[in-house]
Amino acid sequence: MVQIRKMTIADYDQAYALWQKTPGMHLHSLDNSQAGIKQVIDHNPTLCFVAEDQNNIVGTILGATDGRKGYFYHMAVAEKYRHQQIGSQLIANVLKGLKQQNIQKVGLFTVTDNLQGQNFWKHLGFKERPDIKYFDLDL
Repeated sequence: MVQIRKMTIADYDQAYALWQKTPGMHLHSLDNSQAGIKQVIDHNPTLCFVAEDQNNIVGTILGATDGRKGYFYHMAVAEKYRHQQIGSQLIANVLKGLKQQNIQKVGLFTVTDNLQGQNFWKHLGFKERPDIKYFDLDL
């Protein structure tokens, strides 16, 4: 039976292995090292979750906030566990935590070729913003 719980850095190896198997994750685009993920968890300890089945990580979501808006990162569910509402449960946990922090809007990024991911988010009611072009700079 799948259980949802808060993510800890001890989950990193299994989570990273799941992310590597998940199309559209583009892990090379940001610091996804153990230290990098630890920073996300440390700054957002009530917003990062895993789904676990018999001590195996089968789903993840990293929630974060800048104090005004919430964000989803690294939403992934193992292929064998998809279509069982695990992703929706992970999202619901982050949304609950964001609402407790009085956050009223949440956003996310998908890469342009991740059509499966885009369809998932649209199915949940997320809308694409045609007015934004995203830029970043490596420091």
